Amino acid sequence: MDTRKIAVVASVAAVALALSGCSTGSAEGQGNSPSAVSKMSPAPDSTTKNPSPSKNNTYRPASPEGPAENVPVPKLPALAKEYSEDGAASFSKFYFDLVNYAIETNNAGPIKKVTTKECIVCGVSIIDEATEAKKLGKWHVGGKHHPQILDSYISGENLAVVTVEYTADKAEIYLVPNEPDSKMDKLEPTTVAVGLEFDHGWKVYRIIGAE
Repeated sequence: MDTRKIAVVASVAAVALALSGCSTGSAEGQGNSPSAVSKMSPAPDSTTKNPSPSKNNTYRPASPEGPAENVPVPKLPALAKEYSEDGAASFSKFYFDLVNYAIETNNAGPIKKVTTKECIVCGVSIIDEATEAKKLGKWHVGGKHHPQILDSYISGENLAVVTVEYTADKAEIYLVPNEPDSKMDKLEPTTVAVGLEFDHGWKVYRIIGAE
């Protein structure tokens, strides 16, 4: 899943959606994008090429030998449930925890529950990418995102905007053990605005970067 495309897609979306207050960093070219690989690479026979999962509940991070196992689902902090600027900021950090969970597991279920259909960037760069990666049987080693909240404010009735600067670790993508299919360099600091709406809890409805 290439969540690093957020910066690129968001810059284009900014013109139409007109949410301001941040600036995007640079993103990788398509040559290193695992989404490009997913469109060209055939799905491997997971019954013969991927290692068997462990039979206990111990967390095992992804490695060149195989995907992560028993990854704990991030828990929503109590503060992130509040309708306040601090609550919106806490939720945005939690959202990036869900991004990392989706990268590590290819399970987009948890992040989909707190994302509206209006968030095109979320759907294309996070949810769809994870779903496609799961179908192909590929996995990430590395690629963790590290967010820092720069600003949070209530922008309207039941709405908030949180400015986030994030980096991402370098990553390798595998389709078969010990044979990296593609690689991504470390992502330098990139800034986006996260639009949130509140209805019995926060949800992301936009991720936008202004040029």
